[in-house]
Amino acid sequence: MTSEKSNALRKRGPQPLSAEQVCERIRAAILSGELKPGSKLTEQDLAAEFEVSRTPIREAIRQLEVERLVSRTPFVGVTVTQLSPEEVIELLDIREVLEGLVARLATENMDSFHLQRLKKSLQQLAASARKSDVGAYLDQALAFRRALVECCGSATLSEHVMAIENRLRLTGSRTALLPGRMEAAIEEHEKLLDAIVRGDAKGAERLNRERIRHIRDAVAKSISFSIL
Repeated sequence: MTSEKSNALRKRGPQPLSAEQVCERIRAAILSGELKPGSKLTEQDLAAEFEVSRTPIREAIRQLEVERLVSRTPFVGVTVTQLSPEEVIELLDIREVLEGLVARLATENMDSFHLQRLKKSLQQLAASARKSDVGAYLDQALAFRRALVECCGSATLSEHVMAIENRLRLTGSRTALLPGRMEAAIEEHEKLLDAIVRGDAKGAERLNRERIRHIRDAVAKSISFSIL
């Protein structure tokens, strides 16, 4: 690069963020829990925070509305989506079917690289559960699922699974905090991994569906108790 071009770039300074980059940052803040469900998002505040015009902010918010991570309400504006108990149960019902299929296809397409990733994630998942480190536990549970999704060989299925995963992450660590849930999840993941190692695709599908059904039942039970 010539000195003239280098000087010109320095004078222009850093380039403003694109709408896609803004969307990624807002999405990450929502999924990490930095932006809580119900938090209000205004174009003015976001534009000031990211040092961009309102145009990329509007585009980012439209995309997040499509992903149903934010909601627009008359006289209120745009807020981070709050899932109702009924929506959580519905999403878990759908997730059970989709992730059962993921487990079957992933078992049929499994390779040594992804198998090692699954084993490593399970080891770290168990270690996090022993330490009661919910944040690390959720990270490793997600890593385990993503390794399966990557190996299932279906971009369409992967897209739908991760969209539901992201929406369920709006609930934070609710399911992990249910009594005995983390310990039960370790055993369920171990059985699932064993079926995958043995190449039992149908068994893996059944076990993954059972695993998510147990989560659904635990969530439904916790909701019923909170109502009483």
